Amino acid sequence: MSFIKRAQRLGFTRDEIAALLSLEDGSHCAQAKAVAAGKLAAVRERMAQLRQMERALEQLVQQCDASPPRVRCLLISSLQKAQGASS
Repeated sequence: MSFIKRAQRLGFTRDEIAALLSLEDGSHCAQAKAVAAGKLAAVRERMAQLRQMERALEQLVQQCDASPPRVRCLLISSLQKAQGASS
């Protein structure tokens, strides 16, 4: 597998891959490490966001399971209330 394909599988953008390739001569390891550390921080942030989304969705699904059938869907009502609060 090529360097570019491996880098893409790790989530690096084209610009980040180009930056890494420009550091290829071996004397810029600290800069390459900084690029990778930045990507790692971004991945960890995204994972934290996804965990928050998972918890919120899980709670909404559990509310649906715990509620008797209604004319109005509790999940959709909850999302509409949240939308009004953030507007």
